[in-house]
Amino acid sequence: MIAKAAERGGADFLLALNAGRVRVMGAPSITCMLPIHDANEMVRAFATAEILDKVAIPVVFGASAFDPRTDLVGLVERVAEDGFAGMANFPTAIHLDPLLQAGLARLGLGFDREVEMLRLAKKAGLVAVGYVRSAEQAELMVDAGVDVICLNFGWNSGGRESLPSTVSLDEAAADATMIFERVRRRRAGVLCVVEGGPIDTPENAATVCQAGQADGYIGGSTIDRLPLEAAVSGATSEYKSVNVLSRRLEAIQDAVLGQGRRYGLIGRSPPLREVVQLIDRFAATDMTILVQGPNGVGKELVAQALHAGSRRAGRPMVAVNCAALPRDLLESELFGYEKGAFTGAVKTRIGRFEEADGSTLFLDEIGDLEPQLQAKLLRVLEAGMVDRLGSNQPRRINVRIICATNRDLTAMVAQGTFREDLYYRLNKMEIRVPSLAERIEDIPLLVEHFLQSVVPAVNENVQSVDGPALRALMAHGWPGNIRELRNVLERAAILCDGNRIGIAQLPRFADAGRPAEPRDRPAFGSAEPAASREPGVQSEREWILDALRRHRFRRGAAAQELGLARKTLYNKMRLYGLS
Repeated sequence: MIAKAAERGGADFLLALNAGRVRVMGAPSITCMLPIHDANEMVRAFATAEILDKVAIPVVFGASAFDPRTDLVGLVERVAEDGFAGMANFPTAIHLDPLLQAGLARLGLGFDREVEMLRLAKKAGLVAVGYVRSAEQAELMVDAGVDVICLNFGWNSGGRESLPSTVSLDEAAADATMIFERVRRRRAGVLCVVEGGPIDTPENAATVCQAGQADGYIGGSTIDRLPLEAAVSGATSEYKSVNVLSRRLEAIQDAVLGQGRRYGLIGRSPPLREVVQLIDRFAATDMTILVQGPNGVGKELVAQALHAGSRRAGRPMVAVNCAALPRDLLESELFGYEKGAFTGAVKTRIGRFEEADGSTLFLDEIGDLEPQLQAKLLRVLEAGMVDRLGSNQPRRINVRIICATNRDLTAMVAQGTFREDLYYRLNKMEIRVPSLAERIEDIPLLVEHFLQSVVPAVNENVQSVDGPALRALMAHGWPGNIRELRNVLERAAILCDGNRIGIAQLPRFADAGRPAEPRDRPAFGSAEPAASREPGVQSEREWILDALRRHRFRRGAAAQELGLARKTLYNKMRLYGLS
């Protein structure tokens, strides 16, 4: 991949070096000098398999002359036969300290052997690239007939895995100027290039090349490791920041909208937080759960949350409204029927219990279930078996039951209209969803939620609700709960000509027929509390103080009576010196 990328970038040739391979293996370039591998065999293996025939530009073989067992003539022949365009003396003795260089030279394994190797390469018709560090070394390579002199300033600086350069940029420029002048005087036409040391950016390469009038630059770490290191680090950091920001956003949304937000339950009031805690605790179990609460509070959302957090979440939850179907249809809907079981049963149909096998069955409005079906439902729950209408063959099922009702099942049991044994079978765990009147402080959050999720579909210009309208919304009793609030906001948005919903767009509900509400709530559409218009209550301060006195300064109870969020009440108390 690096070879192809370099070719696309305009490289004139490629160097296949064991240093590049050890970098790919996760080691620094200097590892290439250690006797831990056969350098020539390593280069031959990866270059023939991964680079030759993969690119159209010439590939130069980086050859080691250190091994006394290596037959230089045989090595050059194999390189040519494999299809390489040339050879370079790498790894090279110029990277060793002077004492070690001198020792290898006395043994015939030093720089002179590298020069001889490249002389043989030229004789075999290969391009020869000679790595040098001094003018004397460069002249030896020129005399051997090399095509390219590479003035190497040592291991590349830069990045996390580099060694510090022992040569400054100015020193490198001066050396290039002096050495290349001697090379060109000795033989014209030799290409002179630079590499390594302080040259770790294109700008630094330009500085040294211009000083020495070099013909080019050879890049190792600066072309593969350094850009890769920076790119991977930068890209990872950017993706990490996305992840961190997402978590922060979720935390902010949880803090603002409440942790029930992930279930569609918007609010931070204590009653709603208790519901969310119960969902978190019991979702993963197979326990039968009874969800109770008035109409419009979101009982089905609770059921969906319980299912989503269970091990059955891989299959869709099956929901049945027991109040929406007549008794005869409800029985066949729940338990299914066989072909010919009754007039019109032209084919077999499985019921909702069988459909929910391995999943969750949500029975809404369970309090409306006929006594006869209550008995059959009890048998199914106790035996884990279901009988289709017209069949004598029971079928085993594995279903978790979640029920919901807005009726008082305890009173129905006392009245004899709901089976006591079924009640206790269903009510292993009860989750009571509070009415909107019980969590009036959540109304601003719900309003904001509906402004973003529902209102744009009917009027995309509406962006907010003004203060008086919001106070009126918080003062209303909400017998229809959240469903009513949603409908009111949709209607108001349709009537709104600007971008803010005001009092004029809110409906005026008659008090008649409402459930019992906290005392002195204002009528819908009124920005002023009704109590403030009563005799003896002359101001908002006196209105609040009167309520506080009635409740012995229990602020929660006073806030509920006044139709104010607790925080709003606290702010007003501080404002009027009622602390």
